[in-house]
Amino acid sequence: MNRREFLNVSAGAGALLLPQSLRGDETGRPSRKAGRDEPQVRVLMVETDGSPLGKERAETLCARDMANDPLPQRITRAEGRARIVLPKEPIQISLRLKVPGFGEVYCWADNGGKGYSEPTNIKFAIDAAATRLRRVREVYELARREGAVIDPPTEKYLKDAGQHVSNDQAAYAALAASLHAGERLALARARNRISRFAKPRHDFLFGGMISGYQSGPKYEAFVRQRFNFATVSWYTWKAEQPVDQRIDYARMDGSINWCLVRKITPKGFGYCYMTRGATPEWLRSWPFEKIVPEYRRVVAQTMRRYAGKLPYAEIINEAHDKANLWKLSHDQILEITREVCRAARQGSPTVKRQINNCCLWAEYARNPNQDGSRRWSPYRYIADCVSAGVDFDLLGLQLYYPQIDVLEIERMLDRFKAFKKPIHITEIATASVDGPDPRSMRPKTTAPGWHGPWSEETQADWLEAMYTLVYSKPEFEAIGWWDLADVGGHFWPHGGLAHADLTPKLAYHRLGELQKAWGVAMKA
Repeated sequence: MNRREFLNVSAGAGALLLPQSLRGDETGRPSRKAGRDEPQVRVLMVETDGSPLGKERAETLCARDMANDPLPQRITRAEGRARIVLPKEPIQISLRLKVPGFGEVYCWADNGGKGYSEPTNIKFAIDAAATRLRRVREVYELARREGAVIDPPTEKYLKDAGQHVSNDQAAYAALAASLHAGERLALARARNRISRFAKPRHDFLFGGMISGYQSGPKYEAFVRQRFNFATVSWYTWKAEQPVDQRIDYARMDGSINWCLVRKITPKGFGYCYMTRGATPEWLRSWPFEKIVPEYRRVVAQTMRRYAGKLPYAEIINEAHDKANLWKLSHDQILEITREVCRAARQGSPTVKRQINNCCLWAEYARNPNQDGSRRWSPYRYIADCVSAGVDFDLLGLQLYYPQIDVLEIERMLDRFKAFKKPIHITEIATASVDGPDPRSMRPKTTAPGWHGPWSEETQADWLEAMYTLVYSKPEFEAIGWWDLADVGGHFWPHGGLAHADLTPKLAYHRLGELQKAWGVAMKA
């Protein structure tokens, strides 16, 4: 049983010169006292035809600090426009747009890299086109210096992105061109890095979540032909008494042993996941003073049980103001993070302890905590863990973001390199079919298409882009697809690399082609 199943059943370059038309709208600056006491940025949000932006996308408007973490600023909304109260620091703004010729994607406006710090009116599409063009030109210069191959289509996109922008329609056209150019440049740089490796990365971990390990020979062959690393099933909580029988390890034992027999490296769980479905009912009412020693006991006991057998373990998950059942303060979360990581080391002297994180762009942090405090993003949580002396070995990052383009994904991933820890992409998936998937754990969830509606080909293209990006970065040691097959109860809608009958999808074959090209194909 994997974590998702359990939840289901348990309930660097300088800025370049830009055309004047892409420097953003600097007209009509409102006064700081224009009928309101607080300085604000007024944002005009329109579709490519000039009509007000659709409500669903308009609600994604987010004020961010210049490091790209959300700020809980008050936003007043009306059809096609909004007012953002300015904080005491510069901000950039993100918003999801439907960009003809590219897809539905988040875009950023950052006022030439300086941020917005004074009251002003902006036309988001125009400012976003300027921001994207500047960022792409910076990456273009990096690619040239690195010797990456920049093909004619990329040059054409970059040229089109720099054309004169006089209205919203032109801004959207420029955005489409610069979005494509940025993605192509990010991947050109990644391929260039891979080509310069002294030897293939035979130690790179291609992972998958193996909840179906008991399914028989067909499943085993499906796994072994692509994967040398596996996220195993999690243990099950039982009754409160007797204490020594609170945990049932049967599923975890079975899946770890299955991996070891087949020489697949397993990753298990420690495990502190402070969400309702992952917490037995009897534990939910406990105070902080009791839950800390209980998690410490369980983590130490679990790591002791698998010492020498389990090289990697996820010790705490989504604690960055996402999984916080007891509404703990930041100081309390840091304490429990420190304690469970310490307990894991006491249980096993060799296990590599992972702090796992989701929602890297932290959209949830647009709103403050109930006590009014600013919510952590994953980055800010890890930074505070480091400052608080939390001893851990690995960073885990989930990457379910097809609505973010490849260049912005790279910009976010590169932020985490600052912590000087090995990084694993612990969970990643995207759909192979457009529309909802009633057999998945998210039956009403749909993600915007990337370069068009989701299909097996689009899924394979996205997989290729993500795996190429991650494999090219030595700081990243693993990437794990979640789930491997659409067997029912799978997490991401239509997200498996195989259909329910284990017939491989195109993405599964694409992964094999990449591994062969990189010299790291599996020896099943």
